[in-house]
Amino acid sequence: MPGHQIPLALRYILRYILYAGNPPWDIGRPKAPFLAVAGQVTSPVLDAGCGTGDTALFFAARGHQVTAIDFVEEAIRRARAKATERGLSVEFLIKDAMTLGDWNERFASAIDSGLFHVYSGEERRRYVQGLAHVVKPGGRLFLYVFSEEEPAAPGGGVSAQDLYDSFADGWDVESVQSVQEQMNPAFPAESPEGYPWKMRFAVIRRRQ
Repeated sequence: MPGHQIPLALRYILRYILYAGNPPWDIGRPKAPFLAVAGQVTSPVLDAGCGTGDTALFFAARGHQVTAIDFVEEAIRRARAKATERGLSVEFLIKDAMTLGDWNERFASAIDSGLFHVYSGEERRRYVQGLAHVVKPGGRLFLYVFSEEEPAAPGGGVSAQDLYDSFADGWDVESVQSVQEQMNPAFPAESPEGYPWKMRFAVIRRRQ
């Protein structure tokens, strides 16, 4: 079902339902583009929409101070359990990314692995404004989203131009790549073309 036909509130409900099992994006490790840019990430780090915490825990294992948020309580419960099992310290918080504009925390790096594309219109503008509020001047956002070329993309996917338009005020888009990556193989493929799904990865700097 194309995400752009689903109201935001219903998408939230669907996210809750997916965490009753194994959601398709939960592959037990960070997505490959985050591994490739790991050397560019600096502390403190925000993981917005962290899911069960694999990306946050990867950066914590590299010695970073990481705060990770998700509004789904089950996702945070699983993330905290992983942190305990691995002996890693991450501040996992049950928090809606739409409230970033009300937060007093500040970060040198922000990670978004599959959250941005669930928002559109005013919700997307509010989310970007929230990111601008919490990312320090000169800090970077590392963003992984569904491409508009992916038939199953939530929200219809995100084009390179969408990224330039969304981050035109107070940000510089340093790079946008087209990437493909396997999702959770236990989850039925939604794309008519099957796996891997078509994604985009962007590095975006907050202006000084």
